[in-house]
This record gives sequence, C-alpha cells and structure tokens, in this order.
Amino acid sequence: IMSYHVEILDDYYLSITLLVTIGFQFIFFIITALLKFDKLTDFAGGTNFLLLALLTFFLGGTFYVRQIIDTLLVALWAFRLAGFLFFRIIKWGEDNRFDEIRENIFKLAFFWTLQAIWVWTVSLPLTILNSDEIDENLTAFDYIGWTLFLIGL
Repeated sequence: IMSYHVEILDDYYLSITLLVTIGFQFIFFIITALLKFDKLTDFAGGTNFLLLALLTFFLGGTFYVRQIIDTLLVALWAFRLAGFLFFRIIKWGEDNRFDEIRENIFKLAFFWTLQAIWVWTVSLPLTILNSDEIDENLTAFDYIGWTLFLIGL
C-alpha cells in the first residue's frame, strides 16, 4: 500500500480538524438561523464525524490496519447516527428541543458552539490515530474494541 503523510498546521491534525468543524457547523448554523429550519441540526453533527474521519484518514496516508478498521467503524457509526437522526426529524416534523432557542440567535449560536466542541472532542481519538505514522502491532484490545463496537451497533 502506498504511504504518504500530509501535515497541515500541526502534526496531529488538531488545528485543521478544529477549523473544518467550526466551518462546517457554522454553515449549518447560518442555514438554521436564516431559515429557522432545524431539520439539519443533528444531521450536521453526524456528518461532521464522517468528514473528520475521512479527512484525517486520507491526510495521514499511512493506511495501517488499525487506521483502516477504526476509520471504517467510525464512518459506519457516523452514517448510522446521521441517518437515524435525519429520518427521526423528518418523521417528527419539527424538533421541539429548539422551540425556545430557534428565535434567539445567541442561544442558537451557543447550541452550535457546543455541537462543534462535542464533534471535535469525540473525534480526537481517531484524529490522533490517523495522524500516527508508526504502525503499532494489533493487540487484544483492538479485537475486543471492534467486537464491542459490532455488538453495540
């Protein structure tokens, strides 16, 4: 497998993933604020996970077994999460959690800021894994983690 490694801003992709997350969430915040439309709120969170997983995987360019499997599992989870939440809001028609904040730009901005922090923070383990250029041997913890993931999916 061809290997390459791209460094952007820092060695662990912390800065680029933070900037991408802020930008991605800001776009959806603007849509929500202007259109008073919250059907994309949860979808934006779920797809942001997918975006960061793929971004760091391809920037890392090392494609070790652990990176491949963990990225695929996070992508699968992100796709499932975004799909579930999107179809749920379509079924509901409107998200009542936003009734009090939809009209208040500051409360809405606070929500989107928290969502960006949540996505970026939860993505950190895979971000750091995909920035690693050293192929560590797989351990029992990898297999246990993958098994628990599949059980929980």
